[in-house]
Amino acid sequence: MQIHHLFQGFRHTWVLFLLLFLGSSSKNVHPYYVSVTEIRSDFRQQSLNISCRMFTDDLQDALYKKYQYRTELSKKDGLADAYLQRYIAERLQITVAGKPVTFQLIGYEIEEEATWCYLEATSFPGTGPVQVHNKLLYDYLPEQTNLVHFYRDGERSSYKLVNPEATAYFY
Repeated sequence: MQIHHLFQGFRHTWVLFLLLFLGSSSKNVHPYYVSVTEIRSDFRQQSLNISCRMFTDDLQDALYKKYQYRTELSKKDGLADAYLQRYIAERLQITVAGKPVTFQLIGYEIEEEATWCYLEATSFPGTGPVQVHNKLLYDYLPEQTNLVHFYRDGERSSYKLVNPEATAYFY
């Protein structure tokens, strides 16, 4: 099954990115710094699927500034997955009922000027309140805003985190 089909429900927030691009006059410059992280839980199936969407140029810059790893993510050079896994794991932490969730990058794809990173939980602590600590791109973009959408039993709850605010709670 293709990654794209696993996360097709995430497409509705793509409209936000299209609106952001309308004001952009250059491919490498955009007026807003926004990421979207969507987390879909299915406690009965004990699964947690995560999708992080960031502007590709910002993500590439962050990988270079943090690890001195220069890449064009669209070229899939073989090292990108390891650096993306490391970068996201260092800046995105999720706990369920106070227990940390471990997740693994299962792939990424480029769409327009954004990169989608897809992750799956490799540990699932069960039910309870969810805490999301999201500092994606905060180190390098003081203007960064991270939107977090959490889906539980088909219902969506959302947080808007503006740097330096980094923690969202879902009960």
